[in-house]
Amino acid sequence: MKNFLIAILAAGVLALGAFSHHQKKEVAELQSQIADVQTQLQKKSGADEAVARAEKKTEVLQATLADTAKFAGEKSKQAEQLQQSLAAVKTNDAASTANPFAKMFKDPAMREMIKSQQKSILGPMINKQYAGFVQQMNMTPEQTATFKELLQKKMGAGMESGMAMMDDSVDATKRAELAKQAKSQTDDYDAQIKQFLGDDSYKAYQDYEKTTPDRTVVGQFSEQLADGATALNPEQQAQLIQAMSEERNGFKWTTDYSNKNPANGDYTAMFTDDKISQFAQEKEKLDQQVFARAQQVLTPEQLKAFQEFQTSQRELQMAGMKMAAKMFAPKSQ
Repeated sequence: MKNFLIAILAAGVLALGAFSHHQKKEVAELQSQIADVQTQLQKKSGADEAVARAEKKTEVLQATLADTAKFAGEKSKQAEQLQQSLAAVKTNDAASTANPFAKMFKDPAMREMIKSQQKSILGPMINKQYAGFVQQMNMTPEQTATFKELLQKKMGAGMESGMAMMDDSVDATKRAELAKQAKSQTDDYDAQIKQFLGDDSYKAYQDYEKTTPDRTVVGQFSEQLADGATALNPEQQAQLIQAMSEERNGFKWTTDYSNKNPANGDYTAMFTDDKISQFAQEKEKLDQQVFARAQQVLTPEQLKAFQEFQTSQRELQMAGMKMAAKMFAPKSQ
Protein backbone atom coordinates (compact mmCIF):
# COMPACT_ATOMS: atom_id res chain seq x y z
CA MET A 1 0.00 0.00 0.00
CA LYS A 2 1.39 3.37 -1.00
CA ASN A 3 0.47 6.16 1.45
CA PHE A 4 0.89 9.89 1.11
CA LEU A 5 2.03 11.63 4.27
CA ILE A 6 -1.04 13.84 4.11
CA ALA A 7 -3.18 10.75 4.49
CA ILE A 8 -1.22 9.77 7.58
CA LEU A 9 -1.71 13.23 9.08
CA ALA A 10 -5.42 13.27 8.40
CA ALA A 11 -5.83 9.71 9.64
CA GLY A 12 -4.01 10.59 12.85
CA VAL A 13 -6.35 13.45 13.65
CA LEU A 14 -9.45 11.54 12.59
CA ALA A 15 -8.48 8.40 14.47
CA LEU A 16 -7.82 10.29 17.67
CA GLY A 17 -11.06 12.21 17.27
CA ALA A 18 -13.03 9.05 16.61
CA PHE A 19 -11.37 7.27 19.50
CA SER A 20 -12.13 10.16 21.85
CA HIS A 21 -15.75 10.12 20.70
CA HIS A 22 -15.88 6.39 21.38
CA GLN A 23 -14.41 6.87 24.84
CA LYS A 24 -16.88 9.65 25.65
CA LYS A 25 -19.69 7.34 24.58
CA GLU A 26 -18.38 4.70 26.99
CA VAL A 27 -18.26 7.32 29.75
CA ALA A 28 -21.91 8.18 29.11
CA GLU A 29 -22.87 4.49 29.18
CA LEU A 30 -21.01 3.96 32.44
CA GLN A 31 -22.73 6.99 33.96
CA SER A 32 -26.07 5.54 32.91
CA GLN A 33 -25.20 2.19 34.52
CA ILE A 34 -24.23 3.94 37.75
CA ALA A 35 -27.55 5.78 37.78
CA ASP A 36 -29.39 2.46 37.31
CA VAL A 37 -27.48 0.87 40.17
CA GLN A 38 -28.24 3.81 42.43
CA THR A 39 -31.91 3.46 41.56
CA GLN A 40 -31.70 -0.23 42.50
CA LEU A 41 -30.14 0.77 45.82
CA GLN A 42 -33.08 2.97 46.63
CA LYS A 43 -35.61 0.28 45.72
CA LYS A 44 -33.80 -2.48 47.62
CA SER A 45 -32.74 -0.58 50.70
CA GLY A 46 -34.30 -3.27 52.86
CA ALA A 47 -32.33 -6.12 51.33
CA ASP A 48 -28.85 -5.94 52.88
CA GLU A 49 -27.18 -8.52 50.64
CA ALA A 50 -28.55 -6.99 47.44
CA VAL A 51 -27.54 -3.54 48.61
CA ALA A 52 -24.00 -4.71 49.33
CA ARG A 53 -23.66 -6.22 45.86
CA ALA A 54 -25.06 -3.10 44.23
CA GLU A 55 -22.73 -0.86 46.22
CA LYS A 56 -19.76 -2.98 45.18
CA LYS A 57 -20.83 -2.76 41.55
CA THR A 58 -21.16 1.01 41.90
CA GLU A 59 -17.60 1.26 43.21
CA VAL A 60 -16.26 -0.77 40.28
CA LEU A 61 -18.21 1.24 37.73
CA GLN A 62 -17.12 4.54 39.25
CA ALA A 63 -13.46 3.44 39.17
CA THR A 64 -13.83 2.35 35.55
CA LEU A 65 -15.55 5.62 34.74
CA ALA A 66 -12.69 7.62 36.25
CA ASP A 67 -10.05 5.65 34.31
CA THR A 68 -12.01 5.86 31.04
CA ALA A 69 -12.66 9.58 31.42
CA LYS A 70 -8.97 10.21 32.13
CA PHE A 71 -7.85 8.16 29.10
CA ALA A 72 -10.40 9.83 26.85
CA GLY A 73 -9.22 13.22 28.04
CA GLU A 74 -5.61 12.38 27.22
CA LYS A 75 -6.49 11.25 23.71
CA SER A 76 -8.68 14.31 23.12
CA LYS A 77 -5.79 16.50 24.26
CA GLN A 78 -3.43 14.81 21.78
CA ALA A 79 -5.89 15.35 18.95
CA GLU A 80 -6.34 18.99 19.91
CA GLN A 81 -2.56 19.52 20.10
CA LEU A 82 -2.05 18.12 16.62
CA GLN A 83 -4.92 20.17 15.19
CA GLN A 84 -3.67 23.32 16.94
CA SER A 85 -0.16 22.76 15.60
CA LEU A 86 -1.51 22.44 12.07
CA ALA A 87 -3.62 25.59 12.49
CA ALA A 88 -0.76 27.54 14.09
CA VAL A 89 1.65 26.73 11.29
CA LYS A 90 -0.90 27.77 8.68
CA THR A 91 -1.74 31.02 10.53
CA ASN A 92 1.86 32.01 11.25
CA ASP A 93 2.89 31.50 7.64
CA ALA A 94 -0.26 32.94 6.07
CA ALA A 95 1.54 36.03 4.84
CA SER A 96 4.46 34.04 3.48
CA THR A 97 4.80 32.69 -0.03
CA ALA A 98 6.53 29.58 1.29
CA ASN A 99 4.83 26.26 1.91
CA PRO A 100 2.63 26.96 4.98
CA PHE A 101 3.24 23.46 6.33
CA ALA A 102 7.00 23.33 5.89
CA LYS A 103 7.86 24.49 9.41
CA MET A 104 5.67 21.79 10.92
CA PHE A 105 7.85 19.07 9.42
CA LYS A 106 11.03 20.75 10.63
CA ASP A 107 9.77 20.51 14.21
CA PRO A 108 11.28 17.31 15.77
CA ALA A 109 8.44 17.08 18.31
CA MET A 110 5.80 17.26 15.60
CA ARG A 111 7.60 14.67 13.48
CA GLU A 112 7.76 12.30 16.44
CA MET A 113 4.05 12.83 17.12
CA ILE A 114 3.20 12.03 13.51
CA LYS A 115 5.31 8.85 13.58
CA SER A 116 3.72 7.82 16.89
CA GLN A 117 0.23 8.32 15.49
CA GLN A 118 1.13 6.33 12.39
CA LYS A 119 2.17 3.36 14.51
CA SER A 120 -1.01 3.51 16.60
CA ILE A 121 -3.13 3.60 13.45
CA LEU A 122 -1.36 0.94 11.37
CA GLY A 123 -1.71 -1.91 13.88
CA PRO A 124 -5.53 -1.89 14.17
CA MET A 125 -5.86 -1.08 10.47
CA ILE A 126 -3.78 -4.12 9.47
CA ASN A 127 -5.76 -6.34 11.84
CA LYS A 128 -8.98 -5.32 10.12
CA GLN A 129 -7.78 -5.27 6.54
CA TYR A 130 -5.87 -8.56 6.55
CA ALA A 131 -7.95 -10.71 8.90
CA GLY A 132 -9.54 -12.40 5.91
CA PHE A 133 -6.19 -13.17 4.29
CA VAL A 134 -4.75 -14.57 7.52
CA GLN A 135 -7.76 -16.87 7.81
CA GLN A 136 -7.52 -17.80 4.12
CA MET A 137 -3.88 -18.83 4.57
CA ASN A 138 -4.58 -20.71 7.84
CA MET A 139 -1.67 -18.92 9.54
CA THR A 140 -0.57 -19.87 13.02
CA PRO A 141 -0.46 -17.10 15.68
CA GLU A 142 3.32 -16.90 15.22
CA GLN A 143 3.05 -16.66 11.44
CA THR A 144 0.32 -14.05 11.79
CA ALA A 145 2.49 -11.92 14.07
CA THR A 146 5.45 -12.06 11.66
CA PHE A 147 3.26 -11.28 8.64
CA LYS A 148 1.63 -8.27 10.33
CA GLU A 149 5.00 -6.97 11.50
CA LEU A 150 6.33 -7.07 7.93
CA LEU A 151 3.19 -5.32 6.67
CA GLN A 152 3.55 -2.58 9.25
CA LYS A 153 7.20 -2.04 8.31
CA LYS A 154 6.30 -1.94 4.63
CA MET A 155 3.52 0.58 5.16
CA GLY A 156 5.74 2.72 7.36
CA ALA A 157 8.70 2.58 4.98
CA GLY A 158 9.82 5.93 3.74
CA MET A 159 8.16 7.85 6.58
CA GLU A 160 11.31 9.84 7.32
CA SER A 161 11.92 10.42 3.61
CA GLY A 162 8.33 11.53 3.14
CA MET A 163 8.51 14.09 5.92
CA ALA A 164 11.86 15.33 4.64
CA MET A 165 10.21 16.04 1.27
CA MET A 166 7.91 18.52 3.01
CA ASP A 167 10.87 20.77 3.79
CA ASP A 168 10.60 23.63 1.32
CA SER A 169 14.37 24.02 1.29
CA VAL A 170 14.76 20.60 -0.39
CA ASP A 171 15.47 20.94 -4.11
CA ALA A 172 14.20 18.73 -6.95
CA THR A 173 17.33 16.56 -7.00
CA LYS A 174 17.08 15.82 -3.29
CA ARG A 175 13.34 15.08 -3.60
CA ALA A 176 14.05 12.56 -6.33
CA GLU A 177 16.72 10.96 -4.14
CA LEU A 178 14.31 10.74 -1.18
CA ALA A 179 11.57 9.27 -3.36
CA LYS A 180 14.00 6.63 -4.66
CA GLN A 181 15.04 5.83 -1.10
CA ALA A 182 11.43 5.41 0.03
CA LYS A 183 10.68 3.09 -2.90
CA SER A 184 13.78 1.02 -2.17
CA GLN A 185 12.69 0.54 1.44
CA THR A 186 9.18 -0.47 0.40
CA ASP A 187 10.47 -2.92 -2.23
CA ASP A 188 12.82 -4.46 0.33
CA TYR A 189 9.99 -5.23 2.76
CA ASP A 190 7.85 -6.48 -0.10
CA ALA A 191 10.62 -8.93 -0.99
CA GLN A 192 10.71 -10.09 2.63
CA ILE A 193 6.95 -10.69 2.54
CA LYS A 194 7.35 -12.73 -0.64
CA GLN A 195 10.10 -14.82 0.93
CA PHE A 196 8.02 -15.36 4.05
CA LEU A 197 4.84 -16.37 2.18
CA GLY A 198 6.32 -18.31 -0.72
CA ASP A 199 5.45 -17.84 -4.41
CA ASP A 200 1.90 -19.26 -4.38
CA SER A 201 0.80 -17.51 -1.19
CA TYR A 202 2.46 -14.29 -2.33
CA LYS A 203 0.33 -14.38 -5.50
CA ALA A 204 -2.75 -14.80 -3.30
CA TYR A 205 -1.51 -11.87 -1.21
CA GLN A 206 -1.19 -9.67 -4.31
CA ASP A 207 -4.71 -10.59 -5.40
CA TYR A 208 -6.01 -9.84 -1.92
CA GLU A 209 -4.24 -6.46 -1.85
CA LYS A 210 -6.09 -5.40 -4.99
CA THR A 211 -9.34 -5.44 -2.97
CA THR A 212 -7.89 -3.90 0.21
CA PRO A 213 -9.13 -0.32 -0.49
CA ASP A 214 -12.61 -1.68 -1.17
CA ARG A 215 -12.62 -3.86 1.93
CA THR A 216 -11.71 -0.80 3.96
CA VAL A 217 -14.52 1.32 2.51
CA VAL A 218 -17.15 -1.42 2.82
CA GLY A 219 -15.97 -2.10 6.37
CA GLN A 220 -16.46 1.56 7.29
CA PHE A 221 -19.90 1.64 5.69
CA SER A 222 -20.87 -1.64 7.35
CA GLU A 223 -19.84 -0.30 10.77
CA GLN A 224 -21.96 2.78 10.16
CA LEU A 225 -25.05 0.60 9.72
CA ALA A 226 -24.12 -2.08 12.27
CA ASP A 227 -26.40 -0.90 15.08
CA GLY A 228 -29.52 -0.38 12.95
CA ALA A 229 -32.11 -2.44 11.17
CA THR A 230 -30.34 -1.88 7.84
CA ALA A 231 -27.09 -3.64 8.82
CA LEU A 232 -25.30 -5.38 5.94
CA ASN A 233 -25.12 -9.15 6.00
CA PRO A 234 -21.87 -10.96 5.07
CA GLU A 235 -23.12 -11.80 1.57
CA GLN A 236 -23.96 -8.17 0.86
CA GLN A 237 -20.54 -7.09 2.08
CA ALA A 238 -18.78 -9.60 -0.16
CA GLN A 239 -20.85 -8.60 -3.20
CA LEU A 240 -20.30 -4.90 -2.59
CA ILE A 241 -16.54 -5.40 -2.21
CA GLN A 242 -16.43 -7.33 -5.48
CA ALA A 243 -18.48 -4.69 -7.33
CA MET A 244 -16.35 -1.82 -6.01
CA SER A 245 -13.10 -3.64 -6.79
CA GLU A 246 -14.14 -4.44 -10.36
CA GLU A 247 -15.26 -0.88 -11.05
CA ARG A 248 -12.21 0.72 -9.42
CA ASN A 249 -9.63 -1.55 -11.07
CA GLY A 250 -11.29 -1.07 -14.45
CA PHE A 251 -11.50 2.71 -14.18
CA LYS A 252 -9.12 4.83 -16.27
CA TRP A 253 -7.82 7.73 -14.23
CA THR A 254 -6.16 10.82 -15.64
CA THR A 255 -4.20 11.09 -12.38
CA ASP A 256 -4.50 8.13 -10.00
CA TYR A 257 -3.58 9.41 -6.54
CA SER A 258 -4.08 6.01 -4.95
CA ASN A 259 -1.74 4.16 -7.28
CA LYS A 260 1.81 5.28 -6.62
CA ASN A 261 4.02 8.11 -5.49
CA PRO A 262 5.83 10.07 -8.23
CA ALA A 263 9.19 8.46 -8.97
CA ASN A 264 10.96 11.83 -9.03
CA GLY A 265 9.29 13.05 -5.83
CA ASP A 266 7.63 15.92 -7.72
CA TYR A 267 4.41 16.17 -5.72
CA THR A 268 4.00 19.80 -6.78
CA ALA A 269 3.24 18.78 -10.36
CA MET A 270 0.98 16.02 -9.09
CA PHE A 271 -1.27 18.29 -7.00
CA THR A 272 -2.11 21.09 -9.41
CA ASP A 273 -5.56 22.73 -9.39
CA ASP A 274 -6.35 21.26 -12.82
CA LYS A 275 -5.43 17.72 -11.79
CA ILE A 276 -7.38 17.93 -8.54
CA SER A 277 -10.42 19.27 -10.40
CA GLN A 278 -10.14 16.48 -12.97
CA PHE A 279 -9.80 13.92 -10.19
CA ALA A 280 -12.96 15.24 -8.50
CA GLN A 281 -14.97 14.78 -11.70
CA GLU A 282 -13.59 11.30 -12.30
CA LYS A 283 -14.12 10.23 -8.68
CA GLU A 284 -17.78 11.27 -8.86
CA LYS A 285 -18.15 9.31 -12.11
CA LEU A 286 -16.62 6.22 -10.51
CA ASP A 287 -18.91 6.57 -7.49
CA GLN A 288 -21.91 6.68 -9.82
CA GLN A 289 -20.78 3.45 -11.49
CA VAL A 290 -20.36 1.79 -8.09
CA PHE A 291 -23.75 3.09 -6.98
CA ALA A 292 -25.38 1.54 -10.05
CA ARG A 293 -23.83 -1.83 -9.14
CA ALA A 294 -24.87 -1.38 -5.50
CA GLN A 295 -28.52 -1.20 -6.56
CA GLN A 296 -28.29 -4.91 -7.27
CA VAL A 297 -26.98 -5.65 -3.78
CA LEU A 298 -28.53 -3.24 -1.28
CA THR A 299 -32.06 -2.55 -0.10
CA PRO A 300 -33.59 0.89 -0.81
CA GLU A 301 -32.84 2.02 2.77
CA GLN A 302 -29.26 0.76 2.58
CA LEU A 303 -28.83 2.31 -0.85
CA LYS A 304 -29.85 5.74 0.42
CA ALA A 305 -27.35 5.47 3.27
CA PHE A 306 -24.65 4.29 0.84
CA GLN A 307 -25.17 7.29 -1.44
CA GLU A 308 -24.80 9.65 1.53
CA PHE A 309 -21.71 7.72 2.62
CA GLN A 310 -20.16 8.06 -0.85
CA THR A 311 -20.73 11.81 -0.82
CA SER A 312 -19.16 12.30 2.61
CA GLN A 313 -16.17 10.13 1.68
CA ARG A 314 -15.68 12.04 -1.57
CA GLU A 315 -15.83 15.40 0.23
CA LEU A 316 -13.29 14.19 2.79
CA GLN A 317 -10.98 12.96 0.06
CA MET A 318 -11.19 16.25 -1.81
CA ALA A 319 -10.37 18.15 1.38
CA GLY A 320 -7.27 15.96 1.65
CA MET A 321 -6.31 16.72 -1.96
CA LYS A 322 -6.62 20.47 -1.37
CA MET A 323 -4.58 20.22 1.80
CA ALA A 324 -1.92 18.28 -0.08
CA ALA A 325 -1.85 20.97 -2.75
CA LYS A 326 -1.09 23.58 -0.07
CA MET A 327 1.61 21.38 1.43
CA PHE A 328 3.38 20.91 -1.89
CA ALA A 329 2.74 24.39 -3.28
CA PRO A 330 5.89 25.94 -4.80
CA LYS A 331 7.47 28.88 -3.02
CA SER A 332 6.26 31.34 -5.67
CA GLN A 333 2.60 30.76 -4.63
